[in-house]
Amino acid sequence: MPAMLDLRRTLAALVAVAMSAALIVFSFIISDSATTQMTAAARASVGNADVVVLPERGGELSEAAAETVSAASGAAGVRTYTEGTIWIDRMGSGGGTEFTYVLDVPSLSGSTRLVEGRLPEKEGEIAVSPSVAEQDVAVGSAMALKEDPVAAPATATVVGVIAPGPEITRWSTGEQYIFATADEQAALGLSTAPAALYVNATVGTSTQALMDSVSQALDVAGLEANVYAASDIVMMRASNMGDMNSTTQMLLQLLGPVCAVVAGIVIATTFSTLVARQARQTGLLRCIGAGRAQVFGSVLRSALATGLAGSAVGSLLGVVLATLLVRCGLVDGLEAHYLTVNRQTIVLAVVLSTVVTLVAVLRPARQATRVSPLVALTGQVADERSLSRRRMRTAAAGVVVALIGLGITWLSIWAQVVIYTALGAVLMVLGVLAGLPLIVVGGARLVERLGGGARRPVLHLAARNLARNPGRAAATTASLLVTVTVGATLLSGIASVNASMNAILGASAPVDIRVDGITAADDDAALVARVEAADGVESTVVVPVLDVGITPGADEVDEITVSAVDPAAAAPVLRSDKGLEGLDDDTLVLSREYRLQEGTAVTLTGTGGSRELTVHLAEAGIGPVVTPAVAEELAGQEPRALSLWVRAAGDGTDTSVVDSVRDALQRPDLVVSTSATERASFNNQVSRIVTIIVAVLAFTLLITLSGLANTTDVSVLERFREIGVLRATGVQRGQVRRLFITEAVLTSLLGGLLGAVMGTVFGMAAVVAVFGLDAADRLVLQVPWVGLAGILLAAAAIGVLAALRPAGRAAAVAPVSALAQE
Repeated sequence: MPAMLDLRRTLAALVAVAMSAALIVFSFIISDSATTQMTAAARASVGNADVVVLPERGGELSEAAAETVSAASGAAGVRTYTEGTIWIDRMGSGGGTEFTYVLDVPSLSGSTRLVEGRLPEKEGEIAVSPSVAEQDVAVGSAMALKEDPVAAPATATVVGVIAPGPEITRWSTGEQYIFATADEQAALGLSTAPAALYVNATVGTSTQALMDSVSQALDVAGLEANVYAASDIVMMRASNMGDMNSTTQMLLQLLGPVCAVVAGIVIATTFSTLVARQARQTGLLRCIGAGRAQVFGSVLRSALATGLAGSAVGSLLGVVLATLLVRCGLVDGLEAHYLTVNRQTIVLAVVLSTVVTLVAVLRPARQATRVSPLVALTGQVADERSLSRRRMRTAAAGVVVALIGLGITWLSIWAQVVIYTALGAVLMVLGVLAGLPLIVVGGARLVERLGGGARRPVLHLAARNLARNPGRAAATTASLLVTVTVGATLLSGIASVNASMNAILGASAPVDIRVDGITAADDDAALVARVEAADGVESTVVVPVLDVGITPGADEVDEITVSAVDPAAAAPVLRSDKGLEGLDDDTLVLSREYRLQEGTAVTLTGTGGSRELTVHLAEAGIGPVVTPAVAEELAGQEPRALSLWVRAAGDGTDTSVVDSVRDALQRPDLVVSTSATERASFNNQVSRIVTIIVAVLAFTLLITLSGLANTTDVSVLERFREIGVLRATGVQRGQVRRLFITEAVLTSLLGGLLGAVMGTVFGMAAVVAVFGLDAADRLVLQVPWVGLAGILLAAAAIGVLAALRPAGRAAAVAPVSALAQE
């Protein structure tokens, strides 16, 4: 039995399959390319070693381990890898420390290159990786380094920027690194014990034999270590790097299934309308002996052809798109020469897209098998346009499920479990999809009442037509609803996270710029005048700092650096005053990283005396703080060092202000640090995420556009005689055109409004569940009004574009030919 469906009418399904396949192929290619890059980096870190020796968890290798392994039978050579760890003090003694790795000064070979400046040559000099330099660290500037977050900082001068290749580190090349000579590492107090040993086998020695020999040598020497095959280390390191996927990959993994779901809805809707349109032809086939299985197979063959053709075109489009974006460097963290296109990827995408098509067509195919042969004789098709009792029960059940989902979403806020939020969201979406016919009828009735009735006949008639055929309108709305819901969820979540993170960053790093290292011998008034004259500086305050002893010790240190802050004087400079809450003459304000409990009694001892204070814990990044009166009592007449706190104009994200301050000071020995980079980096990340979301949602909207256009086209064919009656009774061509466009816009706006409301609720609920109610004072829930308005405008535009061609065909219908049709 030949395929009975008109392939021209399956164009919407073909476009949906192609778009879905393109996104699937694109996601696979990006994932495969990232895997290739990570595997190559992991292999380069091992070099040509056959065996790798690592310390046991929580321990370190003995300095004698290299000599012991070299003497093992079958070992041709040993390469020692040394790695230390240190903390970069971004905001002086106030906190804001960042963990980083310290490596030996490398030779400029392989893919390791000097980007700026020169290599360190002596104690007091360091080079940094680009990821550190991006944090407003300039060549020639001083950097404060700490053994641990609460230790006193040591200062080193940045003399160069080195882009590390994978051959010199066991971590990602995008990590933060400092490169220092052996003398500088010793001055920083770093261990000289190797972090790993890379062992080469002699000719004829197998990897397993070398592993056994090395293990035996270490055991005999009484040294504890783990011995691995180099191939196993490559796999482990590649896997660890894979845990840090790029933002693009993560969003594609999230939005790819959404695109497939939308495509499935469009495919199902397209084939449902085609089956309904060709009900009489199906009845005729049944009259001449076609069985239900033959009818079912006919629909599936059409779907199979559509799926294979669409997935082939989409796969080609996905390959082209991935190649262009990767070659242009638009996929963050992925280098162009690692682009990987596998045959298995294309085959898998074709199979997945075809399976989605066949699954989506199962219900329309079953509907075709239920067409009675009497349809061919009577020409009467059962009226399914209004809500039947079964559909009414389904819609009512859907509303109940949606309310249950809303309840679970609400409970997830109190339980602080994101999985519950996702479960509630899924139930709510499924419930709304099941209840869409009922919602369509209700929405149409509302538009009728608010639309002015007879005063706006086109709008009134469009609403009536939607209520007459709620099933088709609901099916068309579903794809747009899913797309908009996901988009609104991500946008509202990102907007709330962005606003909340800005508040949190303001509290954790309330000072935009700090200038530390000012001594009592410096002319602080002149330095302040220079800084205040710099571009972008709004206000400044000078804060005395002093080193004092503390009893009992804080995090195993018995000396800390405290700032003497006058809250009134500092208020114009600080982004947040949370770090000064509870500050008085009897209180020492500390951050939690000092590991002292709230209310602990401590004694501070300075050169001028001692003072007993009570600890108050604050989460802000100002650091240990006392009042000026307490500082005066502790220091006496001893000259004190100073710190200059600077507030930048605007929202604190302009990273050029710190450069202006450095240029104004012309003092490389002073440590100038800023929190603007972190804020700007976060904002840039948010912008990239929004761009990716908009791009993928535009993809899904194109799928929706094709489905809506096809549904509108079929609606024109089914209402051919009705159009003729309208034209015969005086309705003008322009009114007919506006009628179909209005119906499409109403359908699109209904899906857009429902999706925007649900998505906003889901996004905010997820943010609250992630941050927790304990962070309610720092949580800022924000509705992305501009983004939601853009989504609704896009939905309306989709409706207009989808209806333009079918509406033009409807307006061109001649009344005589339409009325003559049976």
